Amino acid sequence: MEKNSSPIIDIASLEIDSLRRIKRPKRFSDATAAAASNETNPFFTNAVFGFPQLPEEPPNRDSDLCRLCVRLPDGRRIQRNFRKSESVQLLWSFCYFQIDESERRKPFKLIQAFPGAYKTLHYGSNTTFDQSGLANSLVSVTWA
Repeated sequence: MEKNSSPIIDIASLEIDSLRRIKRPKRFSDATAAAASNETNPFFTNAVFGFPQLPEEPPNRDSDLCRLCVRLPDGRRIQRNFRKSESVQLLWSFCYFQIDESERRKPFKLIQAFPGAYKTLHYGSNTTFDQSGLANSLVSVTWA
């Protein structure tokens, strides 16, 4: 008697089952991050695994200033200043800490909307705020 499933589907289902059994490390909780900030290691002061450390907000009188407005999934809008020369990856750190703690495990993406179109921002991009064209714009955080 002939089977209805192909070997490709069987291999794919085995791979999916094996991925489900992998234990993934948990992200740092705020308590862990706070405990790490008390240590002498400067890399964990306010950083979360995978996101770069967020520096202090530059003053308004800085000439290299880039102001961003971020719309969060719960509808809140928040603003922050960045330096135009800083990496866009800092935006992910900022958004992560603005999301409610109960929802931080959900993957999110950042979208820049402009009239007639939108652009999804990619975390792996090593561009600056100036190079990416994000200066003085609105970015939306949506669940991936």
